[in-house]
Amino acid sequence: MTQQALIPDQEKAQLKRTFRKDLKAEVNLRLFTQRPSPIAVPGRECRYCLQTQQMLEELAALSPKVHLETVDIYAEPGLARDQGITRVPAIAFGIKGGPKGGPKLRFFGIPMGYQLAVIVENIRTISRGVSPLSMDTRKKLRGINQPVHIQVFVTPGSAQCPSIARLAHALALENQNITADVVEVEEFPALGRQYGVRSVPLTVVNELTQIAGVVTEAEFVEKIIQCGVRQQPDAAPVKA
Repeated sequence: MTQQALIPDQEKAQLKRTFRKDLKAEVNLRLFTQRPSPIAVPGRECRYCLQTQQMLEELAALSPKVHLETVDIYAEPGLARDQGITRVPAIAFGIKGGPKGGPKLRFFGIPMGYQLAVIVENIRTISRGVSPLSMDTRKKLRGINQPVHIQVFVTPGSAQCPSIARLAHALALENQNITADVVEVEEFPALGRQYGVRSVPLTVVNELTQIAGVVTEAEFVEKIIQCGVRQQPDAAPVKA
């Protein structure tokens, strides 16, 4: 029995053309997942792990410059811990042959519906090495000198979410102090309840600051900077 494709043929043809035209450097997608088990283990359910792997395999097959690595979170807990992966499915992005730590951007859940565009845009941006951010934003981000954790909560059916999700990931590519997670909240309802997510997109910065809905790049960055700049202590007075 032939497995039904998750990405429609027409969309695959368009993506193949896009990748052929736009991709320069090779890109690594690392999927953290878990192997299917005949016995259900409470707390280890993963409804969309198999479908997420299938979707990424379909995507990687569209370009020789896109590489997919699959990691079982329970077989390689050290690697998962090093990359901050505590739930599956999770997609981490990197440059082939790049630094070990790599950029700190991740997508938790299956990128269905409108959210597939987030994965595609990340691949293009990482491969081309060209930031989608304005020059003004890039200058301001240089001032971030302490860790910032951004979580953007999304759903597959929301057309508004991808712009904020892509923006958060772009910030993480620009400054190594920024970690940006996009979370498909319908797959992780307990996390949604923890942060009081009632509508999407909702962005949570450093656990406390919330940005509701779609905002401009400038507004978004201003909030991030407020959370990520440690004021330098005043210089000691010079002795006479």
